[in-house]
Amino acid sequence: MCGRYGFIRNPEELQQQWGRLRVVGDFPPSYNRAPGQIHPVVRQAPDLSLELVPMRWGFLPGWSTRTHIRPINARVETVATQPLFRQAFHARRALVPADWYFEWPSVAEARDKYPMLLRSKDHRILAFAGIWDQRTTAERTVEETFAILTVPALPALQHIHDRMPLVLDRHHWPIWWHPHARRAHLESCFQPANIPWESFAVSPRVNRTRYDGPEAILPWDGVEAD
Repeated sequence: MCGRYGFIRNPEELQQQWGRLRVVGDFPPSYNRAPGQIHPVVRQAPDLSLELVPMRWGFLPGWSTRTHIRPINARVETVATQPLFRQAFHARRALVPADWYFEWPSVAEARDKYPMLLRSKDHRILAFAGIWDQRTTAERTVEETFAILTVPALPALQHIHDRMPLVLDRHHWPIWWHPHARRAHLESCFQPANIPWESFAVSPRVNRTRYDGPEAILPWDGVEAD
């Protein structure tokens, strides 16, 4: 799964790697992004341009009245058919920019270890596949929400967790953004990007959403600093 991640680049840095974007809103950096918070998401606008917009992490379809159910992840194995996700999968897809993500080991031999930070060895901006939707709240405001797709972890990462966010290769982006892409074409994107990964333990303070500074990504040796 993916329950925390970091993205600290400004829109200008993102555009240097991803190309021109219409920027809607302000996007302060965050080393420890958590569910329920507002985060930057890239989607295709009706005029087919790309825009960077703020969305809340925790997916809620526009038709749902059960506002307490807000999943943060959607599995690629079921996203096309599960009632909660299928409309968004077929019509409202996006990319979530990230510098790294945090994972709490789930395999038995690693459960006594600390949270892990996982990122590309070349420190590129990662493109997490996402779906989104919007709804009108009781206060008559528009709320946009998203979820990150997950896939079985790559062999090199399975010693940490059996799932990982779906990181898309750049050549898959046009398919993912295409408003009328067929299901078979979308499912061709379900292979994680072939990038070199690195991982290391970080402080257990990452469990706290307020622990959101450069110290959150320092390698952890099990000794608390003064």
